[in-house]
Amino acid sequence: MQPRRDIDDYCYKGNRKLKEPVLPPNCKIVGREAFANSQIRKLVTFPKTLEEIRDGAFAENRCLKEVIFPASVESVGAYCYKNCTALKTVKFEAGSKCRRIPEDCFYSCTQLSSVVFPKNLKSIRSRAFYKCKELKEITLPETLTEIGAEAFYFCPIETLELPKRIQRLDHKAFFGCKKLRNVYIPESVTYLGEEAFHGCNWLEYLEIHHDPEYVGDRIVNKSCTIRCKKGSKMDAYCEVQRLQREYI
Repeated sequence: MQPRRDIDDYCYKGNRKLKEPVLPPNCKIVGREAFANSQIRKLVTFPKTLEEIRDGAFAENRCLKEVIFPASVESVGAYCYKNCTALKTVKFEAGSKCRRIPEDCFYSCTQLSSVVFPKNLKSIRSRAFYKCKELKEITLPETLTEIGAEAFYFCPIETLELPKRIQRLDHKAFFGCKKLRNVYIPESVTYLGEEAFHGCNWLEYLEIHHDPEYVGDRIVNKSCTIRCKKGSKMDAYCEVQRLQREYI
């Protein structure tokens, strides 16, 4: 059995000559900012033993185009791929143990167009896909319960089907997703944060058939119509917010 070898924190940070790193076969941890601000150009092949990729491990790699996480990865750190502006594809392999996509993970990955989420994902945290300007399609797993603040801020998502178990949409979760037209809020949602769908200029209808415990101000533009039940708390909310409504 080969000895375990991890990649230490800041180990190769700023190494502009590093184009194609090869991780040790028994590696379990890639340290904090280990490869940040390098010039990695090819897919980094992660060993099947890898369990943790720490904060900012590959941030600011502006030539990296693809990431494939093996099923063994349980934890991906905050701002892990922040400002990887050439990154186009992210895939979590079948059987992934990852349950959370953390804060700022793919922040401003402006070429990112394809994401295959872990099947058992529970949470997408704040600004995880902030200003991913090519992300037009997403398929959210049914296990997802939380979408954090500004998680998909200014993404050009064209259609959105929220999972039936989703409970929380934090403030500005889908702010500025200008290509959305119709969104249904499942009855599982208890928290709908401020401006959750504000700035979605093409959004025609937001359907809410129940009364969430909390609904923040300005969840949509005034040009959008809320479809709700007459006499419901959402009906009263629309009256206070001066939003158009249509009864179901």
